[in-house]
Amino acid sequence: MASPVVTTRFSDNYEHKEELEKGASSLFVDVSKKSTGLEFAAKIINTKKLSARDFQKLERGARICRKLNHPNKVRLHDSIQEGYHYLIFDLVTGGELFEDIVAREYYSEADASHCIQ
Repeated sequence: MASPVVTTRFSDNYEHKEELEKGASSLFVDVSKKSTGLEFAAKIINTKKLSARDFQKLERGARICRKLNHPNKVRLHDSIQEGYHYLIFDLVTGGELFEDIVAREYYSEADASHCIQ
């Protein structure tokens, strides 16, 4: 009996759903894991646009994120390097905090406390 093939290719493991946000050198997309159907946010970084130092910073940041585990922190679930660098995070919905702050005339300490909770 053959053992299952484990693949680390992004497209083999995740399916693009919708673009969430676009930056100068990265893109956030809503993805679902094909094996479970669970939804995540994938940060797709064009490493061709990064300097060697920035690439090292990216790798270091991913290593640190993998070690962190706290209920109030967005968790890094997967990191795949294949031309682009794919970082798979918890999907957080509810909109941008900045947009919520700007939309209000006044942002009280109670508002901030509610947001953090």
